[in-house]
Amino acid sequence: MRSKDTGKTTHFRSGDRVFCQNGDWFYQTREDDHGPFPTREAAEFDLRRYVDEMNFFDAASNSATSESKQRQDLDFANFTLVDKD
Repeated sequence: MRSKDTGKTTHFRSGDRVFCQNGDWFYQTREDDHGPFPTREAAEFDLRRYVDEMNFFDAASNSATSESKQRQDLDFANFTLVDKD
C-alpha cells in the first residue's frame, strides 16, 4: 500500500513478485513487469532498488507538497494583511 492510498482495501497478490518465464527472470509492480534478468538474484536486487527509489520519490513528493502548502498559506497571509488606504 502506498502512503497516498486511503481506506482499508484487501489486496490479492499471488505470493512472489519475482517469477521466471522462458528461462528469464522478471518482477511485477502495479505498473508493469520488469526484466528480463539473467538470475533470480539480479531480479530481486533490482526489485529492492525499485522499491527504494519509489519510497524516495514518494517522500520527496510529500515534502514538496507540504512546502507548497506552506507557501500558499504565506501568500494568502500576505494578501490579507495588505494595508487598505
